[in-house]
Amino acid sequence: MSYPLCTVEKAGIVTSIQDMGRFGYQQYGVPISGAMDKIALQIGNGLVGNPLDAACIEVTMGGATFRASRDHVVAITGANLDAKLNGRKAPLWSTFLWKKGAPLTFKGPVEGVRAYIAVQGGLDSEMILGSQSVYERGQMGRTIHSGDTLYSRSNTVVRKRIGLSHDKRPSYDKEVDVRVVVSHHESYLEESSVEAFFHNPYNVSTGDRMGIQLDGEALKFHNTGDIISEAVTFGTIQVPSSGLPVVLMADSQTTGGYVTIGNIVRADLWKVAQLPPGGTIRFHRVSYEEARKLSVDLQAFLSSLQKEAHYIPSK
Repeated sequence: MSYPLCTVEKAGIVTSIQDMGRFGYQQYGVPISGAMDKIALQIGNGLVGNPLDAACIEVTMGGATFRASRDHVVAITGANLDAKLNGRKAPLWSTFLWKKGAPLTFKGPVEGVRAYIAVQGGLDSEMILGSQSVYERGQMGRTIHSGDTLYSRSNTVVRKRIGLSHDKRPSYDKEVDVRVVVSHHESYLEESSVEAFFHNPYNVSTGDRMGIQLDGEALKFHNTGDIISEAVTFGTIQVPSSGLPVVLMADSQTTGGYVTIGNIVRADLWKVAQLPPGGTIRFHRVSYEEARKLSVDLQAFLSSLQKEAHYIPSK
């Protein structure tokens, strides 16, 4: 069954439905897509009692207004986009009752750039290749438009008020440190450039769901930065002929013909996804073994979300 969730009075800058992504089709050139900040999405789903991979509404930069079509229990996680419920500050990182007729607005970034609305019972939207994630470049759904009606899969309201404990809530800073497993292409770059990459800051110039262009010291090649195309993924750091790194994001292509300097570890991807234009990144080299341990620890934390180990009563 499908039930009206809300009407979209203002769609905002970029608003879409995203889940954990579309897996198993990369060999056909289909990106994984999914939420840019997958940690925030899973925490939101854990709060409202959904499967952690359920689809949520991803609001980027704000400018969006929704009006509830009926009572629903929801949770807002991710960026603080100055969310207001009925004109008053909306709860973040906790469940609350979104009452019929109440407007929910996201004015703009206070901390971070992407917020997630998790809806108890899940969102009902088109499923394409096993995922509800919108990938507009590939004509797999479209972003949310003003005037749209969004739907949920349940009209049951379980008014359990819980929030994520404060010590577990991410902090979205404008300067972040991220860990990188170095690529096998390291030898294509001058040693001094590789050292500079891991010692000097880079700033976010422009970007979207496909990739983020960085400004900073250009890297230099021994000969050329072109290679035979090979697999790339969310977090791959490419170095095009300009020498300025590009971080591939959730909607990235599946192959690329540029030298790569490394891959950002899974546990740190959310930091980059939440950086505003002008934000600063410092990269740090880690081993594959360290990256694997970080991934295992992250998965253990995410698995614990369904056991309410990190939740506290919310007013």
